[in-house]
Amino acid sequence: MPHVNVNLIYVGWENFTTSDKELVDAACWATRQTYWQVGFDIFGFDAYSISVADAAGYAYIDSAVEAAWLTSDYTIPGKSVDVFLVKDYAGSDAGISPCPGTCNKYETYPTRTGSVVELIGAWTKVAMPHEIGHYLGLDDIYNDPTNLMYYSTTSGSPSGIPVLTFAQGVKIAQHCFTSLP
Repeated sequence: MPHVNVNLIYVGWENFTTSDKELVDAACWATRQTYWQVGFDIFGFDAYSISVADAAGYAYIDSAVEAAWLTSDYTIPGKSVDVFLVKDYAGSDAGISPCPGTCNKYETYPTRTGSVVELIGAWTKVAMPHEIGHYLGLDDIYNDPTNLMYYSTTSGSPSGIPVLTFAQGVKIAQHCFTSLP
């Protein structure tokens, strides 16, 4: 089965509660279920942390520019999608990701070398797989609120599994971080 690995990077580790970590676990499970629909797997979620002191102000993201700097300043080497988890992301966005994500994680600002996802309660289970989808090359869509890549991650229900199409599965299988069986 084609798959990618994901690095979960907790930004401002000390700010995350036990409930937050359980929410992230649920979002990881929802992400795998979503991608399984098209025969694609998220092989591993490796956890990393950046302390509040080391985060240099990135524990609270207040702009897309700051998100880009975060991903540029802190990256985990290798062919894995870096997902930076933050407790607060200013504005109406629940996250941000390049589309498609770079294959060279050593690029510097202004290139975003990972995805940034805000913990937003149950909606995190939609926001995380949505931002990973962007990194893997999927664009927002505007005509199907049941699809994972619908432009608003807070439409529909956070308890359901968003839909991916066969064509979207083919697209993500072509990303440079995808490993084939």
